Amino acid sequence: MATIDELDSDISDLHVRISAIHAHRANLASVLLSQAHLAARLQTPKQISKSAKRAIEQQSKRNLENVYRACAGVTAYKVQDPDPNAINNGNILGVSIDVAIGGKFVETYHVLLNWSERDESRLLRIHKHTIPPCIPLQQLVNKWLPQSGKDVEVDPEQDLVRFGRLLRKELVSWHMRVKAVEELQKEAGLAMSRSRARDEQEENPERTGKILNAFVSEDEASSDIEEPAAESGNARILDIESDAAVRQITITWSDRRTAVLSVTKDGRIEKAVCRAKDGSRDQSLSRKAFGPMTGLLRRLKG
Repeated sequence: MATIDELDSDISDLHVRISAIHAHRANLASVLLSQAHLAARLQTPKQISKSAKRAIEQQSKRNLENVYRACAGVTAYKVQDPDPNAINNGNILGVSIDVAIGGKFVETYHVLLNWSERDESRLLRIHKHTIPPCIPLQQLVNKWLPQSGKDVEVDPEQDLVRFGRLLRKELVSWHMRVKAVEELQKEAGLAMSRSRARDEQEENPERTGKILNAFVSEDEASSDIEEPAAESGNARILDIESDAAVRQITITWSDRRTAVLSVTKDGRIEKAVCRAKDGSRDQSLSRKAFGPMTGLLRRLKG
């Protein structure tokens, strides 16, 4: 005779299977109802049930929403604030910004807006948002969603459409710069070495803190040793790091050379300060750095 624990386990397994079957059924229904010819055939006969009509309408609305999200990238929606003391009776206007890189959705950001009544007009202002701190959100708000104009009696002009477009442009540019830095680290072999070091640290936790009292790492200590026949092209890259906004990149080589690069919003190197191992400016290497981030390491090696 089965025990209570075994019965509870069987019941939980059945619930999991039922949930999986429901999800599979919803997926199949979504795929079938998305076919244009099938939806047209189902709408033709008069004997179609109300539930089928409702399912067709819901799927068509969902498809239209997905098309807007995929093509426009910026969509608006309404939200109800559950706070009973919220202004405007809790009515919130939400702006959803979808960022896609390389044909794949990377992240979705949200900006929630409320408004204040002033002389029979509404002025939008930021209520909450999920925008990263490195994005100049406040600058865009001051320019496109101003709260006060030069003339106090005249309401400032607000442009929510331009605000959403430029904010999405900032987010896409930031994600592309982040991806470009990751590609540089992968090209230099830093991503693999860091993941390998992380795996070794997890496997051997007793090695953690091995150089706790040292002022330099093993790589820095080994770089202090002069290599008599080492050419600049044979030096390996120790680190490629950037600030949060990816507007400045610092590259460090094993032969003590360094490069500090200024990056534009569209991912191009506009300024470069490269120094040799003795600290002097390397004008030749600085000129080679100018250009897109793609191919930066190849230009610096050449």
